[in-house]
Amino acid sequence: MGDKLDKILKKIYILVLTTVVSLNADPDIGGLNKLASAEGSVADKDIKIIEISATSKNIKLENIKIGKFNNHSLNKFNTISKRDRYAIKVLDEKGKQVLLVGLGDPFYIHADHIGHEDNHVFGGNIQKNLELVLPKNINPEYLILLKQGRFGFNEIKKIKVN
Repeated sequence: MGDKLDKILKKIYILVLTTVVSLNADPDIGGLNKLASAEGSVADKDIKIIEISATSKNIKLENIKIGKFNNHSLNKFNTISKRDRYAIKVLDEKGKQVLLVGLGDPFYIHADHIGHEDNHVFGGNIQKNLELVLPKNINPEYLILLKQGRFGFNEIKKIKVN
């Protein structure tokens, strides 16, 4: 009985979380799902690719370019989960959230080393190059690096795109 209750509570939690995230997002974005479902070949559609370099304490804009839509572009979107230690929020010129991407924990690398199997920790922090994908008509104004804490996500660094 307890397992069934846990499964029901998890489904309710996911439903509420999805609703909250979608209500916080700007409805004008339409996401890449609208772009993907548009008539004609989606491979002909242009998208905005934001290249950033980030660490666990900093974020730096590297480049913004226009590219072609492909299925790999959709795979770059991750929904937020409780396992995401970091996330990036994108705000438009009006200060509205247009994208919230869960990153997991991309800034820590763990390595097993022969002869050190008894060590509990063997790894370190790294810099990571990331790409965010937006529809071409969205003009991002700010990128915010977030870290999940005890009571939700906290802002680590906010940078202006333009």
